[in-house]
Amino acid sequence: MRAAWERWEGFWVAGVRRGAVCRAFDGDVLTTRIAFDDGSGTFFASESLIRLTASGETWEAFRFRQEPGGLCAGARRDEAGHDADTLPASGEYLLVSQLAGSAREAATYRRVEDAAPHETPAPAEVRRHPEEPVDLPDGRTVWAERFDVTAGGVRVASHWTHGGAVVRSSWAGALCFASPSGAEALDGLGERLGAFLTAGFPRD
Repeated sequence: MRAAWERWEGFWVAGVRRGAVCRAFDGDVLTTRIAFDDGSGTFFASESLIRLTASGETWEAFRFRQEPGGLCAGARRDEAGHDADTLPASGEYLLVSQLAGSAREAATYRRVEDAAPHETPAPAEVRRHPEEPVDLPDGRTVWAERFDVTAGGVRVASHWTHGGAVVRSSWAGALCFASPSGAEALDGLGERLGAFLTAGFPRD
């Protein structure tokens, strides 16, 4: 059984903390929940669940939902015709963490879009870059390695690791900073955000 873990992040836009991210792995399934208020009162929430194969070398199936908009998507890797070197976009955190804990400079794969899993996966890469200073919300500055994620030749995300752990991520115009606990990540966000980040969407 692979080790289980749970990690929380604050979700920041334009210097304001708007929400949080919860990533949880139970040894088989990686669950990623993102929720935030866009500043005008609109509640945004997404949830991804990726089940790994027994060997952990690739993924078996995944499901994705996003609101507002009622977007629901999902696929089984074998039925969708995706090879073992593919990975849903929301699973890149696992790849970054593995690369950070190794001596490798890069990892290549093909990126399956969460919202469109049956489209052709884009060639993708996670590449390590030298340490650089990273300012954290608590006022500290740490030296962190940067890992850039490119897909189809375009940088889609960057992640910074310190001591082998992701401390900051940047994607889609937002910054996410690691939080020491779920309680701290949820503090001040309100009941609706907290309820979703803790339990996710209702199960059918």
